[in-house]
Amino acid sequence: MAILTSSDKSVARQRIELDEHRITIGRHPQCEVQIDEGAVSRKHAAISFRENAYFLEDLSSRNGTFLNEEKISSRTRLFDGAKIKICDVSFVFQAKELKSYASSPATEERSRESLGLPSFTLHDELATHISSQIEASSHHPGKDSHVSADDKLRTLIKVAQTLSESLERDEVLSKILDILFELFTEADRGFIILKLAEGDLRPLAFKARRPQDDENVRVSRTIVNQVMETQCPVVSSDASKDDRFDLSKSVVDFRIRSIMCAPLVNNKNESIGVIQLDTIRSAIAFKESDLETLATIALQGSLAIQKSDLFEEARRSREMKSDLELAHELQLRFLPQRPPQVDHYDFASYYRAMQQVGGDYFDYIELDDDHIAIIMADVVGHGIAAAMLMAKVSAESRFALATTRSAADAINKLNDKLTDLKLDRFVTLVLCLLNTKKNTIETVNAGHMPPIIRRADGGALEELSVDHSGLPVGIMAGYEYQSTTIELNSGDLIVLYTDGINEAMNSAGEQFTTEAIIKEVETSQAKTPEAVNQVIRNAVAQHMGTEKAIDDMCLVTVGRSD
Repeated sequence: MAILTSSDKSVARQRIELDEHRITIGRHPQCEVQIDEGAVSRKHAAISFRENAYFLEDLSSRNGTFLNEEKISSRTRLFDGAKIKICDVSFVFQAKELKSYASSPATEERSRESLGLPSFTLHDELATHISSQIEASSHHPGKDSHVSADDKLRTLIKVAQTLSESLERDEVLSKILDILFELFTEADRGFIILKLAEGDLRPLAFKARRPQDDENVRVSRTIVNQVMETQCPVVSSDASKDDRFDLSKSVVDFRIRSIMCAPLVNNKNESIGVIQLDTIRSAIAFKESDLETLATIALQGSLAIQKSDLFEEARRSREMKSDLELAHELQLRFLPQRPPQVDHYDFASYYRAMQQVGGDYFDYIELDDDHIAIIMADVVGHGIAAAMLMAKVSAESRFALATTRSAADAINKLNDKLTDLKLDRFVTLVLCLLNTKKNTIETVNAGHMPPIIRRADGGALEELSVDHSGLPVGIMAGYEYQSTTIELNSGDLIVLYTDGINEAMNSAGEQFTTEAIIKEVETSQAKTPEAVNQVIRNAVAQHMGTEKAIDDMCLVTVGRSD
């Protein structure tokens, strides 16, 4: 049976057992794998079983589906260990469950849970390979290891106690080597080599018995690669004469004689590095029992390293949370702190980001005594990237409006600026230029939901600039936007909103819809912009019930009062 796992908190089920039925992945509540992430499409991807294999396909999603860092365009077969990425959410596909390397799986699992670590697995063939990887000549006469059974037991207990107290990775690695040197008094040098995030191998800890052995420290890639690829520990009494290493020049150069090397394996059954001990004295030879002890310590070391990595990840997460809280405060300060104070006009607004920072934006820009620009925009996507682009839109909008009094010319300038950035992102935007002296409003729509106007005379509601809606800004340089101008009478009211309002979903996956907004505005007895704003918000909240928002929400209402 195949398994799909994820550690992302936005995934409703983080461990999914796959059978021969097709499953869908997406934001919609009816998806078998639901992701509470706004950038994810409602039905984003699917995994199906056919011809005795599993396949991944993208369901025409907005932001694509990635398999092992490559965007897929057609149904693609999944192999064991495949990494699936949907927006910022990652999954790991396992073709079958892996057995835990422990005599008592239940006891093993409980002990790991007590450390706050995920279930750990190791190659089932480890025990048999320990003996099979030993060179026959390793039994030739020489100095025997002085590690007794009692010493081993005491050391293993000490390893568990010592490593459980360590959280920083450097401290963990250093303590592992200190313990090994106490146990294996014949070892001259010790290394811990780990695979970095970018895939490079690097010695991150080194210990030498004598100062002179610390010169020109280098590691044989031949040995390290073999152990990491096979996940099987090796021991050799004389590595310079060992056929398995093909008389590696580096082995000879390092003056390595006897050597032991054990793999470090993470909870995904991936090699993350090795522990290596060696001697440069010909009279010293490691034995099979030594290798067994090193392999056991490597198992505990792997757990300790993963624990330190989790600790570091938690620390970074706390820092990120603090940064996001600050970004949230800063973004709120980008938005208007109070409405314009203009005779005979009232303004009301509502803003709520789906995450701590969002891509929705609105602004009131008082150009002179008679003109106020009202802007509403929606940057594609969510989170920090969308918020940063929103800040750019805010700055460029103000500059464009400061250099022209034509709403259409201002959006033309803004579009050219954003297109020049070549960000492969776009912004839907609507600009309403209010002339408080003539009581007119000029509107330019760049791919946004048209503003709704309710006339005081009780006539049918209208949507402004429907026939002249252009492309979102940031797509095509040189695009010419058009504007429409209407007169505002006493009691008339205008509603601007982002798609987080009309696309708000209930538990059945039904959207609130623009028609519902129009109905609420049309039938409401509310007269002021603040009252109408609250009516719409209440209706949206009632529609959503206990469901979480799937997008940022922004709502602005403007009315003439005389």
